[in-house]
Amino acid sequence: MAILNLAEYREQIRDFILTEGEAFARQIETEKRVPDALLKRLRELGLLRLTYPREYGGEGLKLQEYLPMLEECAKSHGTIRILVHGVNTMWRPLSYARKALKDRWLTALAAGEVIPAFALTEPDTGTGADVGTVAVRGGDTYYLTGKKHLITFADIADVFTVVACTDRSKGGAGISAFLVERNTPGFTITLMPEMMGMKGSEHGILEFRDAPVPAENLIGQEGEGLSIVLRGFLDQSRAAIAQSCVGIAQRSLELATDFAKQRVTFGKPIAERQAIQMMLAEMATAIHAGRLMVMDAARRFDAGLPIAKEAAMAKFFCLEMVGQVTDRALRIFGGRGLTMAYPIERLYRDARALWFEEGTAEIQKTVIAREVLYGRP
Repeated sequence: MAILNLAEYREQIRDFILTEGEAFARQIETEKRVPDALLKRLRELGLLRLTYPREYGGEGLKLQEYLPMLEECAKSHGTIRILVHGVNTMWRPLSYARKALKDRWLTALAAGEVIPAFALTEPDTGTGADVGTVAVRGGDTYYLTGKKHLITFADIADVFTVVACTDRSKGGAGISAFLVERNTPGFTITLMPEMMGMKGSEHGILEFRDAPVPAENLIGQEGEGLSIVLRGFLDQSRAAIAQSCVGIAQRSLELATDFAKQRVTFGKPIAERQAIQMMLAEMATAIHAGRLMVMDAARRFDAGLPIAKEAAMAKFFCLEMVGQVTDRALRIFGGRGLTMAYPIERLYRDARALWFEEGTAEIQKTVIAREVLYGRP
């Protein structure tokens, strides 16, 4: 069913997140897995098809229309947020694929019947032209050999976009992207140790040993992998992660504000104390600035303009912002905030995972500096 009113739909998402979402959050924290009932509800609410093209059953939302929805999803458990973000973002490299490959997968992805994962990061290399995984062509098949790690949805993903080197002599121009199915021979998945946050969102190590991938599963052309990954995926994903920071920070501010009004010391609520008011004012200002930066990048993207610099700026700023806001919110709660009785404890942990999704703050600053020095103004 198509979304008729974005404002009303956003309210529907907010209601879901703060009621059912919190119930799912408690279940995820206990069971350390994605409940089947959660995936079912996300499908029913249309949250897994927001950005997909309408021709494949999606809602076709523009980035500036989608990001406010993601902000609401970020206000509860990190695994709910990353499911919505991942499924609505990881399909984008496929938009560069041959029509037959798109027709085979995009409708199923938009329906939430297939879960995608993105495999770029490696344990022994960076995440660019030095990628260590190789793909050697033999007839109508590529054979992949190498290792990826920290791959989100490793436990439940059905298909993986895998970045591999097809010609080492060409540097970045020798990197290609492939769609690899989970049951491919020579492809094994090992789950990694449990993380401090994002419980239920399993990360894994992917190993390829001459894993055969049909040549028709090449996304785009040979050598286009980095371009597809950077411009077709990472820029929008970085903007989405920045908006996720805004959502976590906004919820943390709301919780801290409510607690400050209720917590009484020496005969009056701590909200009346200037030290607390200063913290709340700083938190609100930083959140507002971050939200404006993200939406500026989204508007540029929807207008067909490059956003490498703007997305990196937004993510860098919002990473710092969500760290400061959740830290101050926890301080307002005091020792109670460290207990699992309050959502702020979970939000504080989940916020830290955002520092590493799609590149650290240092990576974002490298992108920004490159654009400032050698790119557009």
